[in-house]
Amino acid sequence: MLKKAMVRKSLASLLLLSLAAVQAPLAASVSAASQTYEAEAASLAGGAAAAADHTGYTGTGFVGGYTDSNKGNASTTFSVSASSAGSYTAVIKYANGTGSAKTVSLYVNGAKVKQISLAATASWDTWGSETETVSLNAGSNTIMYKYDSSDSGNVNIDSMTLNAPSTPAAGTNLALNAAVSSNNNVSGFTASNAVDGNASTYYEGAANAYPNVLTVDLGSAQNVNSVVLKLPAGWGTRTQTLSVQGSSDNSAYSTLAASATYTFNPTTNNTVTITFTEASARYVRLSFTANSGATGGQASEFEVYGTGASTTTPPPVTPPPAGTYGATMPYDTYEAESLTHTGTVIGPSTSFGNLAAEASGRKAVQLTSAGQYVQFTLAKAAKGITIRYSIPDNASGTGIDSAISLYAGGTFVKDVNLTSKYSWNYGAWGTEGGEIRWSNNPNATPNTPLHNYDEASVVLNQEYPAGTVIKLQRNASNLNFSSTANVTVDLIETEAIPAALSMPSNYVSILNYGAVANDGADDTTAFNNAINAVKNSGGAYKGVWIPSGNFTLNNGTKGAGYNGTGTRLYLDSGVSVKGAGIWYSTVSGNYAGFYLRGGNVTLSDFKISANDLIRDDYSGVSGVEGNGTNSTLTNLWIEHTKVGFWLTNQTNNATISNSRIRNVWADGLNLHYGTTNSTVTNNSVRNSGDDGLAMWSDTYLDTNNTFSYNTVQIPTLANNIAIYGGKDNKVLNNLLTDTVVNGSGISYGTNFNPPSMTGTLTVQNNVLIRCGSLHKDYGYQIGAIWAYWVNNNGKAQNLTVNVSGNTIQDSTYSGIFIEEPAPGITVNYASNTITNAGTYGVYVRGSATGSSTFTNNTVNGAPSGKFLNTSPSFTVSGSGNNW
Repeated sequence: MLKKAMVRKSLASLLLLSLAAVQAPLAASVSAASQTYEAEAASLAGGAAAAADHTGYTGTGFVGGYTDSNKGNASTTFSVSASSAGSYTAVIKYANGTGSAKTVSLYVNGAKVKQISLAATASWDTWGSETETVSLNAGSNTIMYKYDSSDSGNVNIDSMTLNAPSTPAAGTNLALNAAVSSNNNVSGFTASNAVDGNASTYYEGAANAYPNVLTVDLGSAQNVNSVVLKLPAGWGTRTQTLSVQGSSDNSAYSTLAASATYTFNPTTNNTVTITFTEASARYVRLSFTANSGATGGQASEFEVYGTGASTTTPPPVTPPPAGTYGATMPYDTYEAESLTHTGTVIGPSTSFGNLAAEASGRKAVQLTSAGQYVQFTLAKAAKGITIRYSIPDNASGTGIDSAISLYAGGTFVKDVNLTSKYSWNYGAWGTEGGEIRWSNNPNATPNTPLHNYDEASVVLNQEYPAGTVIKLQRNASNLNFSSTANVTVDLIETEAIPAALSMPSNYVSILNYGAVANDGADDTTAFNNAINAVKNSGGAYKGVWIPSGNFTLNNGTKGAGYNGTGTRLYLDSGVSVKGAGIWYSTVSGNYAGFYLRGGNVTLSDFKISANDLIRDDYSGVSGVEGNGTNSTLTNLWIEHTKVGFWLTNQTNNATISNSRIRNVWADGLNLHYGTTNSTVTNNSVRNSGDDGLAMWSDTYLDTNNTFSYNTVQIPTLANNIAIYGGKDNKVLNNLLTDTVVNGSGISYGTNFNPPSMTGTLTVQNNVLIRCGSLHKDYGYQIGAIWAYWVNNNGKAQNLTVNVSGNTIQDSTYSGIFIEEPAPGITVNYASNTITNAGTYGVYVRGSATGSSTFTNNTVNGAPSGKFLNTSPSFTVSGSGNNW
């Protein structure tokens, strides 16, 4: 089959035998403007002469004389006119009956462009074509084909067709590198070739097995209005009959473009654009029923366009109204791939180690060249801006520093500093030994990278009003521009910055104890002296005040905070710390973290920016750790620590709220070691290196705790939310997105050896988008909600789990996934909605035992099936489901 297909193409000069051939630009339609110039009417020199002693030519003849006696001299020069300067395609029609490829040289306006190879044709009466991209000036130009002294010549030239610059289809190709499948194909010519961005590779349907169906998954519903189909530019003319369909669930398809016959012609770059009335679709399908040039449908590129990828600025992604789901934060979020840009969209991808897989929405924009930018229009007034980005690591794994230029209203504001020293880990869990996880060595085994993004936050020089255009642009003047291959922009957040807070009357300022803002000198002693002043005040003072500025904690020793061996700011019971606001007061440095020794404190309104460069489970610095009994931790911003919050030692009645946890190496937040009666609400967690939010009943049961109205994005390992044992806990109204690897959106069960799991666990009204992942260690797929009863052995007892009212959208694999033994417990799944699952709506693995009740659940779009129970030892009951 493969051999026949290749022979067929060579006879028509279809193989791209010249490595120098250049892919033509995207044609907007099959009627792109072109002009054919007959060779016999061109300017002939050096022995080139008109002839008519073979058949199959156009016009009055062709040009011969490219013989060895005229080597170094024979030439045909076409005088052409270009309406505007730009890139055009020149298609030469030639005959080469010698039996082997021959070369001539291409000149434009007197300058040699390259040597081109002309494949052998079947005879001197058979004509082939060869396409090159040429740059022309506006007005008059010359294009010459010459038998240079370095060429092999011995060809005839019939004509040259010049194609005008084509108008690209609007927006971004939504199908580039997307998931794609086919119902059949010729071996080696698979569906993935049609979306790889390489026009020299192609898909071909199985011979005489029509319809050949090619389906691309755009990852989420998009408004689409056209598809562009390409074949290699050098292939001969052919027609293909096909239709275009769209679907939201890969099950029910509607017709976007009815079956029609389309001509692919090398004079128009073998490109066809099919437009149709705009429609919403996640899946776009081609159905081929005929091909005049082969026995199956063919496509080297299958591109999809629409307003879903418009370069106009969309409304920002704003938080849902309070009382629905997710955190209500003060910023607007702009996804880079949906903005006006001149970069390249990467993704979508779910492949571990792929830069797009760790991006919000699994897409981002990569800027490589000077002048490339991302820009958008402010929907609301803003003075604070946060950029989530990635720049490459260096060869030693220590990271590089760079910058990107920020403009407001067309005026340069400042260069924003970027770094990769807080990103890019490699290796395996124990590569470095001890309790250090992963490695900063790019040559570690495996060298698949993870934790590839960081964030930069900037206070602008003024508040800019709604309607201001904000632009981020790479400039050659940026720091280390030449050694920074690219800047990948994932998202941008903008917000108004409220006025700075004032010091409460019963607080002491660290300035009074020797701290100096923004000088880079160590302020540890000043902090500790202020803390001691509060402790020794007999109740006159309640806490320590951090004024506006950056204060450094760099001097100390490594060690674990829980045993007092590491430098931290240790807070005894009743010693609170407040700042002027997260945009004003910052504690930074190698030991920027607080350890709570007795609770009864308030920590609020400042930023913690540590310097941890890798996950060190023993001596890494936690943002806030310890016993938070009767404590309020609110409006904090934590980054570059081991964990954000780690409440332990049987904390009781703590509240963590309105905080941002970004780019930490392990858990975003963990309620540990018997934490009870505590609430975690209205927080944003992004880019944690382990579970975003976790309750871990280690030794003692976590009891009566609540995770509510939080947004957890892109944990680079494990779950967005995880419940490990415990009693009477709740997971309510959270927004969870973009799990990366080894985890789910919400996992519950008996992992990590809890003493038991009992009472009632409530998982209700959460929204999970693009959750679930491949577990690379286990080797199988994890669903968006994961019932994981590993090592249960009776630990789950007298337990009821109620999973209800959750919305699961675009799960990577199954919507709900159940595994491992869980006999004798009650699990109820009620009124959950699963839309566009990657595989099954609900999947019960063969290792599961026990039972669950499913009532009034809805699955819309599950290509593998709505429900599958593969365990003979797992019983399902219930009614009202749509499977």
